[in-house]
Order: sequence, then C-alpha cells, then structure tokens
Amino acid sequence: MERAADDTVRAIVEREYAAVWRFLRRLGVPETDADDAAQRVFARVLAKQGQVRPGAERAYLMRAAFRAALEDQRSRQRARVRSGGVDVDVVVSPSPQPDEAFAQRQQLELLDRALAALPTELRAVLMLFEIEGLSFTEIALALELPRGTVASRVRRARELFADAVRRDRFRSAL
Repeated sequence: MERAADDTVRAIVEREYAAVWRFLRRLGVPETDADDAAQRVFARVLAKQGQVRPGAERAYLMRAAFRAALEDQRSRQRARVRSGGVDVDVVVSPSPQPDEAFAQRQQLELLDRALAALPTELRAVLMLFEIEGLSFTEIALALELPRGTVASRVRRARELFADAVRRDRFRSAL
C-alpha cells in the first residue's frame, strides 16, 4: 500500500513540477529561487497528502504555489527594508542560458514585463487560465474564490495585460 502511494506522489510530481515552477516564476519568484519554492510547495502537499481529494491535486498545488509566491514576495519586501532598499535580485542576476534564442528571450521578457504590471491576484488567475489551462472551476478551487470572481478577474487581467503589451511595444518603437 505504501509503495502505491509513493508511485502516485512521484507521478504527480513528475506531471506537475514544470507547471508549478512556471507559475511561481510568473508570479515573480526569481529563477534562482523557483526550484526551492517549488520543492516547498510539493513538501506542503506531501504533508497533507491524505487531505487532498483525488483528482484535485493540480488545484491544490496551484493554491500552495500561489501562497508560496505571496510569502516569497513578503520575504523579499522585508529583506529590501533591512538592506536599505537595495534590490538584490537586480544586483545579482543570473545570466541567460547560452542556447536560448534571442527572439525567444525577447518574447519572454515582454511576457514577464506585462505580467509584472498586473496585480498579483489578476496575474495568478491569468497564468492559471491561459498558461496552465485550468478551468474557472479549478481556479476557483485553487484560489478559494467564487467562480464568478475568477471569470471577472480573467477578463480584467486580459485587458490589463493587453494594455501593458501595447505600452511596452510603443515604448520599444520610440
């Protein structure tokens, strides 16, 4: 019985790790910290394994990832206050992978800038809906929101995202 549970957990981690990692990154967790944050998310889920309804694992993971990203954000804000306002992530920035294409990097940077322009609550629903492919119902479960609130946040996030992309492209054209 224990072996079957281990296999199930392993399958969930293998299936969902990349989605959790991407979600954390797009919610503002720096690339250098995303692996650690993802591991914390899975550790939380493992600790509550018996409480997660079968079939709802992805929603539960995304809820845990959302909370982890908020905790990371608060931690960075406290660290920034303690360091006198110096943003360490800007000072110590990892170099891009050598095999990444220039055009792909530009598109990802545009995506990151446009997502960063959104409030965290809107960014989360947009990421879960558009990038991770969760339904409104799954997002509502993951973020503990009414389904109607999710729908309105997705609509508003799309509008703000499109505005941010237009502004960014306009600035780039100047």
